Amino acid sequence: MYNTESRGAIHGVLKLNSRYISSEFFGPTFQSGSFVGGVMHQDLMTLSLATESVALVISSDVFEHIPDPYKAHEQVFRVLRPGGRHVFTVPFYQTECLDEVRSGFDPDGQLTHYKDPIFHGDPLREEGALVFTIFGLEMLVKLAKIGFRTNLWKLRDAGTGIIGPNAIVFEAQKLS
Repeated sequence: MYNTESRGAIHGVLKLNSRYISSEFFGPTFQSGSFVGGVMHQDLMTLSLATESVALVISSDVFEHIPDPYKAHEQVFRVLRPGGRHVFTVPFYQTECLDEVRSGFDPDGQLTHYKDPIFHGDPLREEGALVFTIFGLEMLVKLAKIGFRTNLWKLRDAGTGIIGPNAIVFEAQKLS
């Protein structure tokens, strides 16, 4: 199991499993696979994990903060074993066809905002984490082109506080 975060409730439960690894993104100056303060650094667009070495990848509201999220999805596909799964959440417009690309890097590497920037809270960055993409139905098509079969699970359980229209978990399975 590989979790793209080394904090939070999911990490707290899974860290006791001997076959579990986790990481954080500490910035572009670090090489994937290096350790920062005892925590593995991974850039999801250039994962250092071996090909077909992982059965399950977990990410919770991470991929919207990646400049090229589909490059990261390709890397997840590469490291997953055949039949492996990526279980993830992202901001998702259920009725929009296209992804909303809010920010990106131009060919010279300069950050460009196409819309007013949005930042999500991040314990590692005082300013928060920049949102590059809010996903639409386009994401499902792009994941299929990579080789995933993706299920969309709408959750609702008032007893545990899971309410509202956008409580969605995606399960992308590597077909080959």
